[in-house]
Amino acid sequence: MKKIENIKKIPYGLADYERIITQNYYYIDKTRHLETIEKAGEYLFFIRPRRFGKSLLLTMMHAYYDIYYKDRFEDFFKGLHVFENPTGEQNSYLVLKLNFSMIDPDPRHVEKSFLYYLREKNENFLYKYRAFLNIAEADLRGEIEKADAQESASDILRTLLNRCHRGGQKLYVMIDEYDNFANTILANIGKLEYQRLTHGAGFFRAFFNILKGETTDVGSPISRLFITGVSPVTMDDVTSGFNIGKNISIEAGFNEMLGFTREDVIGMIEYYREKGKIEHPTGYLMDIMDSWYNNYLFSKGAKRKLFNTDMVLYFIDKYIRNNRIPDQLIDQNVRIDYGKLRHLITIDSDRGRLINGNFSRLREVIEKGEIDSPQLIESFPVEKLSDTKNFLSLLFYFGLLTVKEVEGEEQVLKIPNETVRRLFYDYISEAYEETETFSIDWYDFDRLVRDMAYRGEWRALFEYLSLRMRESVGLRDLIQGEAAVKTFLNVYLGLTQRYVVHTEKELNMGFADIVMEPFTVRFKEIKYSYILEIKYMKKGDPAPKVKVKDKDKSGHKKKERRAVELDRLRVEAEEQLKQYCIDEKFKKSIGGTKLVRLVLIFSGPVLEYIGEVE
Repeated sequence: MKKIENIKKIPYGLADYERIITQNYYYIDKTRHLETIEKAGEYLFFIRPRRFGKSLLLTMMHAYYDIYYKDRFEDFFKGLHVFENPTGEQNSYLVLKLNFSMIDPDPRHVEKSFLYYLREKNENFLYKYRAFLNIAEADLRGEIEKADAQESASDILRTLLNRCHRGGQKLYVMIDEYDNFANTILANIGKLEYQRLTHGAGFFRAFFNILKGETTDVGSPISRLFITGVSPVTMDDVTSGFNIGKNISIEAGFNEMLGFTREDVIGMIEYYREKGKIEHPTGYLMDIMDSWYNNYLFSKGAKRKLFNTDMVLYFIDKYIRNNRIPDQLIDQNVRIDYGKLRHLITIDSDRGRLINGNFSRLREVIEKGEIDSPQLIESFPVEKLSDTKNFLSLLFYFGLLTVKEVEGEEQVLKIPNETVRRLFYDYISEAYEETETFSIDWYDFDRLVRDMAYRGEWRALFEYLSLRMRESVGLRDLIQGEAAVKTFLNVYLGLTQRYVVHTEKELNMGFADIVMEPFTVRFKEIKYSYILEIKYMKKGDPAPKVKVKDKDKSGHKKKERRAVELDRLRVEAEEQLKQYCIDEKFKKSIGGTKLVRLVLIFSGPVLEYIGEVE
């Protein structure tokens, strides 16, 4: 690989637009969306999943609109769309930019932390804009001390806004991660502390009351307001129903404002290939990233799917640093961020931690890979989180579900990619463990998966899972029916690093229940791949269609009837497995591994039969 110096750096983990532009980082131009933002309205609210580029968007907007940077317009934007197509509002505002991820979420310190943060931002604001606000140098210290003497963040904000009004200045307020510390409190402490923050006379609610008032009063200095976050729940709670601005999150015109298009990702790969930093063919890498990072669609009316920004930058940064495809395709930071959402499916009670009503909906999503959702709800309070339509909408806002390509009025939400699918598996398994519903020894599990992958010894793994299922009293009521068994196996087989697990994979006009595709990108020595056909037999008598001459109720006849039913299900599953022909794409995906076809028949959590079809 030839060595070429001075190539653009990967801005993985960076949200500082000035640093990215001035220090030779790779930047995908988002400035063409500025005109769309301006036309959408003065007071806007925009939601996107974590690590999708919200903070970078705001720092770019800050550089564009801030009057303080008027002399640096060319430095910041030369070569980008907006340089040749300015909107007319460039460098026209004083900018108050706040980032609520800077607030300490500990309930014991959160109010004081918020107050100190506003004091610091106010001091910086007065220093920066003193000439525009007609503050004499000699008076500056006194003005700052007046603000510091105020004991609430809302009072500091009100004073700052009055100062702008008296100075005849237009103000652009930008708030990044508005719900960050509120969500952390909800996830880690609970609903009671969250409600203290967002309801009644809470300081956070008071702060938003000031913003709300200043966006409705005549002559308000707030000319524009742009708020970003990951969900609408907190905004609904602090404003008693979302009414502080226009929610543009699911409008088609803003679908591509964050995230990378396919052309963006190909262009980035090709740039580093030309510089000698990437060896693999572009198509090969795109196949990987398509499966793991792609397929986000944020509006029913949008057409172009998007890649997660952080995930793509993580992959390319790791590749270039280590000169190979990353061993871990999921960024650990993504796991940590999304791990905070486990509270959505568990609750605290006097009996310990329990699975809540949302859990069944999450299982349904995993079973099918998608779920009907006729309407995306733009705003709802935390008390209504358990409503199905609200819960599904929240999963959409968090990026755990996305809009499927649909026609007409019907709308379906689906799991976007393999990364999110594995996050779902994590949620289910960790919820089982936290609620003491089910747990396994991960060392034993990994050893059994290794034997299955490299030695073709598959029986021990499924017998181990069945044994643990039978021993787990709390799991028995949950494992009822074929769909429940498939979901359980999907979750635990999907947690292994050695296989990519597909549910209902289409093979020759049929749909295989579970396909275990070897993850040869990382584990090149895997020798076996698997197709599983799952059948379920009721615990009691078999289906009425089974005829038995002697209809007495003796235990002997019951066993005979179940044996007949077991054999019927086995034959049916074997015939299905035999009809699954493997197309060229699937052959390529399993490489030179030996394909093993297995029949598994369950009755409740009991594995009644397992066998291979030659």
